[in-house]
Amino acid sequence: MHEPIKKEVNQIIDKHHRWLTLNRIAALTDGIFAIVMTLLVLTLDLPEKVELLNQAEIKEFLNSQWHVLFIYILSFLILAKFWTAHHSQFSHLKATNPKHLWLNIIFLMFIALLPFTADLAGALPNYWISQYPFHLNMFLISITFLMSWQYASKGRRLLKDDVSEDLIKYISLKSWITPLVAIICMITAFIVPAYSSIPYLMIPIIHKFIRSRFYKQIMK
Repeated sequence: MHEPIKKEVNQIIDKHHRWLTLNRIAALTDGIFAIVMTLLVLTLDLPEKVELLNQAEIKEFLNSQWHVLFIYILSFLILAKFWTAHHSQFSHLKATNPKHLWLNIIFLMFIALLPFTADLAGALPNYWISQYPFHLNMFLISITFLMSWQYASKGRRLLKDDVSEDLIKYISLKSWITPLVAIICMITAFIVPAYSSIPYLMIPIIHKFIRSRFYKQIMK
């Protein structure tokens, strides 16, 4: 094939891959997040024969469910944060391509796994082997999310022209926080399994600190 013709064909294929799928990724993301965030509530179970419980047994049951409720709230809020961050990232993209598409699909695959690992972590709080999959799941979600942004922003390959270098650094730095915290949680799970999810509460505090450092640059 002659070089000019080959170049034109590649441009057509590239344009098809870039522009056809961007909105479809966003639509798929919205659907999966909605389903997963709804499924999380299934981790909250009532005991069998709940109508036969007396007041003391109900109080004991509620006291035993604090970790289940904590994991549910934590998972829901982290998913909400990823959903808003995903939409924020996509607002800075002008295009996509097959590699970026598959990074997002893998990201969504790990998102869809969260109800299972959250259920396991909530139901069995005192064992590292039940907490570790939850933290590993969080790490895989956050690292694929980071990889998607790193790929899109490298050489500005998929970014809009008005995205500043400071904004790229700001988003990259924020995206590093959750995988690093997830690693801390995995380590903590071997020491105090029931409290190994506490470090996730640091994420919004760290994000707020990063935002305060970059505020003037990203608001230009």
